[in-house]
Amino acid sequence: MAILSPALFDSAYAGMIAGAIPLHSGDIDKSVFMVAQDVLGTARMHLLVAVDRDNATVFYFAAPSSAFTSIPAFSTPLAAALPGHPQHRGDGIYFLPDVSLSVAVEKTRDHIRLIANTPEVMADWLAGQTESAVYPVEDDEAWTMESIPAAYRRIADGISLSASRYCVVVAAIALLVYVGAAIGISVLNASADKSSQAHMKAINNAVTRIDFVSPLSQQLARMQKVSALVVRAGGWIDEYRVKDGNEKFILMMPAWITRDYVDALGPSVVADQTSDDNLIRIAQGAPLSGTTATPRGLTNKPVVVPR
Repeated sequence: MAILSPALFDSAYAGMIAGAIPLHSGDIDKSVFMVAQDVLGTARMHLLVAVDRDNATVFYFAAPSSAFTSIPAFSTPLAAALPGHPQHRGDGIYFLPDVSLSVAVEKTRDHIRLIANTPEVMADWLAGQTESAVYPVEDDEAWTMESIPAAYRRIADGISLSASRYCVVVAAIALLVYVGAAIGISVLNASADKSSQAHMKAINNAVTRIDFVSPLSQQLARMQKVSALVVRAGGWIDEYRVKDGNEKFILMMPAWITRDYVDALGPSVVADQTSDDNLIRIAQGAPLSGTTATPRGLTNKPVVVPR
């Protein structure tokens, strides 16, 4: 493994996540991409995916591509934590120390999480993990994390190269496949920005299976999901805060939103009509003070959002 400078090491691992989703018959890479995109908040990312068919689980590492702008090709020996790696030693903690940041991947039967902190904090944490085996990975084989566009290019290039060995006609077909793959990337990036209620619910269910580094990471991921939904609807966040694990927010949303938007925010939200007929106010964790009556006579009564 190439030795990274402390700055590059911190940049590469500080924003990285690890997660797991159930194995299914659909497009595994796309499913992982959609879940990781929702957590990271970007479609430009690097992925490393491993399928554990024995336990019907897909494990992955993901990180924003911006973390690798100074690293032409990023490979990580923490891949030893993934099933299928030649040096995978089963469940346990796979540990990679460095000067200012140490990283560990905790792997169990169908869960995985990545933990990064200062060497001192990590040493204290490891000392308390008496029931888990700890596997240093500094000398293990490193696997490369691949960017999403690079993955499509690799697949398309392989098809083109194989077809060119047969005849010019097949090579032309392969070129069309290559172009199709390139178009597919654009469509994928564009579709990632569209508001699909079924997609939001599926992502919300899948993200609940991901383990995060700390409660702060969970709070940031939750705020990101709320923010993404509000932006897609064309509204804004009037107030958002988390104190002692209790989430409180007040959102201003256009009156045309359907019940799916409200349901996606959780079962405890309340929606009220504002004095502006074009807006409704959605809140959690606090009463909706300041709600005024409307010409329809709706004074502090929950709004029935159309399905």
